[in-house]
Amino acid sequence: MATFIYPTVKRVTSEFRSNSRPDHHGTDFAQPGYHEIKAVANGKVTRSYESDSYGQCVMIEHKINGDTWESVYAHMRDGSRKVSVGDKVKQGQVIGVMGNTGHSFGQHLHFELHKGNWNINKTHAVDPEKYLGKNLYSPNLKVDGKWGTKTTRALQKALGTVEDGIISDQLKNDVTKMIVSGITFSQGGSLVIRTLQRKIGATVDGYLGPETVSELQKYLGTPIDGVISDPSLVVKELQRRLNKGNF
Repeated sequence: MATFIYPTVKRVTSEFRSNSRPDHHGTDFAQPGYHEIKAVANGKVTRSYESDSYGQCVMIEHKINGDTWESVYAHMRDGSRKVSVGDKVKQGQVIGVMGNTGHSFGQHLHFELHKGNWNINKTHAVDPEKYLGKNLYSPNLKVDGKWGTKTTRALQKALGTVEDGIISDQLKNDVTKMIVSGITFSQGGSLVIRTLQRKIGATVDGYLGPETVSELQKYLGTPIDGVISDPSLVVKELQRRLNKGNF
């Protein structure tokens, strides 16, 4: 799954910071006819307004694997904006229609992508064509059903916790009898497991016990028995989703 999908048609009419337009901090997509504009990723609307330069414009903040991004959709058709500030949007959700408002010379979408929040000087702007349609966060895990250090590190990245590949000490919890080799232990409760428990609705105690495993199985749609076997169906599904960036 792409981290950022294309916001509209893929026909590019003006590139990012080209020799002829070094101050063009986005990519222009254009095509005659009626073309919807879609959110490139899940996020929260930070601006939905009319600007002298951007015309009818929407900006969306995206929090992805601990990183902040912001996307900008400008020159949309009058009256076509479908979202307001504070709205949560899903990837692919229609937020407007391609138009010709603001400082524009013909129907098109001016699209910007910022790694970090948008600012007036566009210091965080990146070339959208290098990011759209790609899975930017794939850990390239081997889907083998074995929960080892690489899977732990990928889960930590997806959940925004410390990326050390370590699940904390669980020697007082009989779940250690279920876990196969490949996991490194340290002392204390596990931050990544507590974060995982909050995400899947399990009791938050920092231990990967049978209840947490059952809730994870339920969350991922695999058979529910509260056990991580060797290899494990639930771990395979977890690895697949981490690779796709949609856990």
